[in-house]
Amino acid sequence: MNVQEYDIQNLDCASCAGKIEAEINSLPEVQSANLDFVNRRLTVQYNSAIDQPLQKLNGIAATIEPGVTITLSGAEASVKRNTTLWLVLGGSLVLMTGSLLAPSVLKPWLGLAAWLLAGHRVLINASKSLLSKQLFSEQLLMSIATIGAVILGEYIEAAAVMVLYEFGQWLESRALEHSRRSIRGMLSLKPDKTHLKTTAGVVETRLGEVLVGATIIVNPGERVPLDGVILKGVSTVDTSTLTGEAEPLYVNPGAEIFAGFLNHSGRLEIKVTSSEAESTVTRILNLIENAGTRKSQQEKFITRFARIYTPVVVGIAILVFLIPTILGHPAAVWFRRSLVFLIVSCPCALVISIPLSYYIGIGVAAKKGIIFKGSEYLDVLRRVKTVVFDKTGTLTTGEMKVEKVFVREGSEPVELMHSLWLAEHSSSHPFAKAIRSAYEGDFDPALVNAYSEYPGRGVLLQYGQDRLLAGSEAFLKEFGFIDPIPAKSHSAVHAAKNDFYLGCVTFSDTLKPGIKDTLAQLKTQGVERAIMLSGDRREKADKVSRETGLDEFHAELLPSHKLERLEEIMAREQGKTAFVGDGMNDAPALARADAGIAMGAIGNQASVETADIVLLNDKPEQLAAAFSISRRTGMLVAQNIAIALGVKALVMVLGVGGISGLWEAIIADVGVTLIVIFNSLRLLRSERRA
Repeated sequence: MNVQEYDIQNLDCASCAGKIEAEINSLPEVQSANLDFVNRRLTVQYNSAIDQPLQKLNGIAATIEPGVTITLSGAEASVKRNTTLWLVLGGSLVLMTGSLLAPSVLKPWLGLAAWLLAGHRVLINASKSLLSKQLFSEQLLMSIATIGAVILGEYIEAAAVMVLYEFGQWLESRALEHSRRSIRGMLSLKPDKTHLKTTAGVVETRLGEVLVGATIIVNPGERVPLDGVILKGVSTVDTSTLTGEAEPLYVNPGAEIFAGFLNHSGRLEIKVTSSEAESTVTRILNLIENAGTRKSQQEKFITRFARIYTPVVVGIAILVFLIPTILGHPAAVWFRRSLVFLIVSCPCALVISIPLSYYIGIGVAAKKGIIFKGSEYLDVLRRVKTVVFDKTGTLTTGEMKVEKVFVREGSEPVELMHSLWLAEHSSSHPFAKAIRSAYEGDFDPALVNAYSEYPGRGVLLQYGQDRLLAGSEAFLKEFGFIDPIPAKSHSAVHAAKNDFYLGCVTFSDTLKPGIKDTLAQLKTQGVERAIMLSGDRREKADKVSRETGLDEFHAELLPSHKLERLEEIMAREQGKTAFVGDGMNDAPALARADAGIAMGAIGNQASVETADIVLLNDKPEQLAAAFSISRRTGMLVAQNIAIALGVKALVMVLGVGGISGLWEAIIADVGVTLIVIFNSLRLLRSERRA
């Protein structure tokens, strides 16, 4: 199957966007089509070859909303300008004013001219919609309503409806574009060119021409263009545009660095480890830009609802006119009231505000380093009642520290730690790093006569006149130490010096700073149970569970057992279940959960691809922020639905009662659309202040 992306120009009607999507989906050659109205992007998955696809797609678009054009993504296209709009509206207002001041014989003609000038575009598009059998297009409904007003001799009202309608369309377009610009501000994270180091010197080169393994130069104040490893230079880098982390990161030779980071202070030489297409920033930006293709259930429902809602309301409007007229009531009165129904029937407020709310929620999260792969996951996350955590790297740092020191009678803790420090001085094992962090002594490489490392077991060091052993209990028994101190933890390192057993040290993983507060915050946001799945020993898992306040834990699990236990939890618990993990071994659980959340996933391609929600920062606060954003977005969606339906229902009732007229109807229609748009923008503004 072939997937093709298209850009859409001049699409201002959200309801029409749903109709275009439905018509394209009905094509036999199309497997699926998704039209992202907010981003004006069309994604089509073809199941067979199609002749002249652009011609067919543009034909469908033109019949539903004339003036809309579809082009291949990235292609040059002409974009509709509003340069003539103000002249048209200004001219209409002048004619309307003239109609009020002119002699009575000229008033109808000036009013009619104002109506035609303000509404000519709407009237033309309405006729095209009628010819293409699009009976419930927005333009057609507005045309019928204003033609009805003209028939009644209400020329000024007809012209005013068209003026307010066109002005409302412009305001909607401006509000949408404002939100797009605000959110897309973070997309300018990578330059087009970089400084490539060659044998002939440093040359400016386009990113697409830089090969993996090449060396690039990033000067102070420049953004890192490609992923890589630092060869030379030290600096601090700003990672906030990707991770949401405000604190600068110190980097030096050997450190991994990612595209999108902003270099602050030092000149860096970087060995490129990924192409432009595979860089971290490119993958993240693709996720953000394509998030609109995975729609929430509310978005899908509203699209279906709008297709039913509009014809039903139009049918009611016809009945509002026919029934009283048949019963002998004045036809003109009830004709006017039916026109109110026609104007109010447009579902744009609903169809625009709901995807916009989700789009803003995704954008706000992205600025914090939280990537939702689609609005459906914003929706899922707010309904999560159970959160299941991996332990190491998720609840804990994954960095070991010395917990307890056990010495044999006749030995001293200092002697034990010094011997361990010498033996583990050159090892890269996490236990060795923990020992070096806990104790520091003097090491003379000239005194090393022999060094042997036994992977997974221990090390043997001949240092001066001393033979030092460090390793597991079984390792020391291999060298004749029959009765080492029994440690209740498998994470213990034993030591011996010459023929004397010194003792052992045990280790513990450290909790991530803020994880306890984060779990408490989740409970206030609707999470009912927090559960941990760990491959660690039960004693250690129990300690972490008690320190963090978890509701439940399961220990000594293999990766396959984690998945089985997760499925048991999902079958048992009410509501949705989220799984939070950090590594490749968590991929099956991340994929299986209702919401898979990868923590600290920047640079971890497996986690980024598998998870539904990606936390680029390793800080637990991001998890609480993700839940908060999802719930606030859901609240805005609910508010917008209530406002739109409530106001429209009120105006309809008042219209039937003769209390509201055409002026009130158009103001209500345009006004409620703007209200829900600006209500959606509240989330964007609140995050700016935060």
